[in-house]
Parts: sequence; C-alpha cells; structure tokens
Amino acid sequence: MTVPLSPDQTVHAGVLRVRRGAAVSIPYRLRFLGTDDLPALEAFRSFIFDQLPDIDAYFPETPEFAGLHLGERGVILGLEAEGRLIGCAILGLPQPGMPAFVEDLPQPRPAVTATAHMASCMIHPDFRGNGLQRLLVAMRTLHALGAGRTQLFSRVALSNPLSLSNLLAGGFVVRRVLTMHSGRLRYLLHRDMGAPPPAWIPGSERVFAIPEVEEQRLVIEAGWIGAAVDLSGPVPLVTYTRPAVAAVAAESRMEAVS
Repeated sequence: MTVPLSPDQTVHAGVLRVRRGAAVSIPYRLRFLGTDDLPALEAFRSFIFDQLPDIDAYFPETPEFAGLHLGERGVILGLEAEGRLIGCAILGLPQPGMPAFVEDLPQPRPAVTATAHMASCMIHPDFRGNGLQRLLVAMRTLHALGAGRTQLFSRVALSNPLSLSNLLAGGFVVRRVLTMHSGRLRYLLHRDMGAPPPAWIPGSERVFAIPEVEEQRLVIEAGWIGAAVDLSGPVPLVTYTRPAVAAVAAESRMEAVS
C-alpha cells in the first residue's frame, strides 16, 4: 500500500550542538523526500562517496537507487540545516518477488513482506557527533512498524565499525558475515520488533577483532549472535554471545533424543 507523504511536512526538528568538534547551535529539520528532491539527494550522496577514506564502506549504487525506494517500496528521510541537505536515510519495504536481505538467513525465516531494510544512511562530515545516525535508525524503525514491518534488516561493511556500533545500540544483532559485491564483506544485522530483546547466557561471550572473519562465521554457525562492538582500541572488537533461547532449544532437542 502506498501512503502519500508530503515532502513539505517536518516530521522532526532539533538543534545541532556540534560542528567539526566545535560547539554550535544550529536548527535542523527532518522530512520525507520526494521525487523533486532526487537531484539534490544524488549530489549529496556523491559528495559523501567522494569523502570516504575507504570506498568499501559503501558500494556506490546506480543513480536510480534512491528513487527505487519511494512509494510502496520505501521512504527517504532528509536532514536539512543551513538551507541544505546534511543527511539522508533510506528505508526499503521489499515487495513480493523483489530481492530482500532476509534471503541471507537460513530457513525458517520471516516472509519478505514482514521485513524492512535500513538501506542507506549518510551524515555530512561537518555534523557527525550529534547522534543523527541513531536518530535516523529510530525514525525508520517507527516508519517500518507503521507499515506493518516488524523484521528489520541492515547490511554494514566491516570497514564501517561506527555504523555497526550505532545499529547494535539500536537493538540490532549480527546474524551473518556476507561476501558480496565482488568480494566486499558485510555484516547482516537483524532486529525482530515482534519479540522481546534477546537474553544472553552469562559467561558465553566470545570477542573477535573485526578482521577475524572466519572465526566470526564459525561462532555464528554455532548459534552465537554479535551483540556489541568496542571501538576504544586500535582494532574494533565485536562481542558474540549465545542467546538464552537458543540454549533452551538445544537442551530440549537433546532431551527429546535421549
């Protein structure tokens, strides 16, 4: 179902407190973008791509990418300050027959029409440090729920630990380490809004440096889920822990066999 959204409506407003590390007080607003905004959006996204120290963090999409997330297939949020776009975030609402992130999970898995994609989020370098990415995660979560999508997914490059940190803080967990886009590595993140947050088995933690890809894949296959990232050291560390529900299910299977 397509819900008409006016791009003139402000859905959130606030004040930016940091600009390149300096204290400021700059009003901003958040609104849904429409087809007339696509040229400015593409110019902004191209600017962000050009600023990246490691292009692996984003896989440059076709110019049509953003426009494919309008109408029944999603929404685009735009952050504006000083009369210009300073951030954007895309929420995909995959339709039957369309490629979907959920297809990277083993069966049984949720139906495509129950899922939503946190497909892209970009913040202008001048305004990072204001918590804007986490704000955009929360706003897209609410929109997904309003669209009846309780299964939220995202893909994050292993070379982008800050975005990984923001999504894990927003309730997502690591479910897979994918190889895609001609060898680029991506975490597949998932959040089930229809279930309680995962409970972890105390003492089950396993910690890996982000480059330890095969080790992470092995613990994921064994039932562990990535739950936290530590950015304080020279190499980001991801903590995996075993969900309590997985342990209960495993014990039940063992009892049934015996």
